[in-house]
Amino acid sequence: MNASDPGAWLLDRIDTRDKALTSQIEQTRDQIEELAGRLRELDQDLDHLRITRKTLLVLAAEPDPAPLPPPAPAVPALPADPHPHDHYRSALTRA
Repeated sequence: MNASDPGAWLLDRIDTRDKALTSQIEQTRDQIEELAGRLRELDQDLDHLRITRKTLLVLAAEPDPAPLPPPAPAVPALPADPHPHDHYRSALTRA
């Protein structure tokens, strides 16, 4: 520090304060960006929750659907024909 130039001391103090404030501003902006991202996520979660609530209320207000008819009885499978071409031959010989 120069005793003959007190202004230099003040300018150094101002520069130091400027750097400190600039650093704080950058940190605060980073925090704001992080918080803004988190806020967007929370807003989206809330929107999804409200949509779910609305859907459930609509479904709860609808009348119960008619019961489904019972399934048709199963048709038993035909046994495999060991000689499928014999039917054609017998049909041709009868004609």
